Amino acid sequence: MPVFTEGPRCDGRPPYPKESAAAYLDRSADPAADTLRSLIENWLERYPIDEAPHLAARLRSRRDDQHRSAFFELLLYRVLLTLGHRIPAIEPKLPHSWKSPDFLVESAQGARFYLEAISAQGPDLHAVLKRKASRYGALDLPLVVAVAYPEDEAALHRAVDELWLGPRGPQRRILSAVLAFERIDPWRFRDSRIRLIRHPSAEIPLPPVALGDGFRVSALV
Repeated sequence: MPVFTEGPRCDGRPPYPKESAAAYLDRSADPAADTLRSLIENWLERYPIDEAPHLAARLRSRRDDQHRSAFFELLLYRVLLTLGHRIPAIEPKLPHSWKSPDFLVESAQGARFYLEAISAQGPDLHAVLKRKASRYGALDLPLVVAVAYPEDEAALHRAVDELWLGPRGPQRRILSAVLAFERIDPWRFRDSRIRLIRHPSAEIPLPPVALGDGFRVSALV
């Protein structure tokens, strides 16, 4: 399921005004663009064949938020495989809701958890995490939300503290942990550092599993 058009490219001009990220990546003759296209195509080859066409369409989207969120999900899938996890299901069906998290993950030790990917900017971070913490209702497994956040770790911790600690004590305990990636951009993601922040009073605590805490993405892909 190719994402990009085939053939040699000779257009080395920078992005046009209002040109989408996907359109620029597809036409650019910049060697960095060629490297990125090859990386995306190679990663997608390992994605489940039934799900790859939908993800490829999102990677081609002229909406930059869709393009970047699809890249983040593909990157997460790659990181999970590198860490030795299995992904038994993409968008696993829940018995009590039509909504689905992005991944059902199983560690090498057999621990299972749900993983949802989001991208947030600045003051939106708390609001987005809050929505995800209540999106699926009661769950049978730990829920981890992976978030691509701006380069402000203090803001990240403030958002998480406000999310989990209310005037009456611990809250939103359905969210077991936040897996945070410093700014994820398809053109520059390898230096992103990963942080795993566990809810101190989660209803279903996340078992000890390797999720790259403290590593840079470059060490895992």
